[in-house]
Amino acid sequence: MRYQEYAEYQFSLDGEGLGLRAAREALSEAVAQSQDVRELDEIVIEATQVNEYINPGLLEDDASRPLAHWWWHLGKLRNRTYPAHLLPEYLRAVYEQAADEAALLAGKNERAN
Repeated sequence: MRYQEYAEYQFSLDGEGLGLRAAREALSEAVAQSQDVRELDEIVIEATQVNEYINPGLLEDDASRPLAHWWWHLGKLRNRTYPAHLLPEYLRAVYEQAADEAALLAGKNERAN
């Protein structure tokens, strides 16, 4: 999984990475096309789905921000209520695949209990 690579970006979702949104917001559209940004975006999308703990502050969606700026709506991504069609095309498959993986993990955990 890509989440293991996430540490390279030093944007921990456990409380140390509250700068994630500000950093992502600062990236221009031109830069957003770079491979590094795409990889970071994919890692964040996957982490919201499969990581057990994410700092609750990151999961508080900011209604004043455009829904198309998905990094302000991590709670919706985590709850799988974010409209996938608003994600950039390169993230849609990651979002859907990570959601499927999270559902499988949840099912395994329920059966184990």
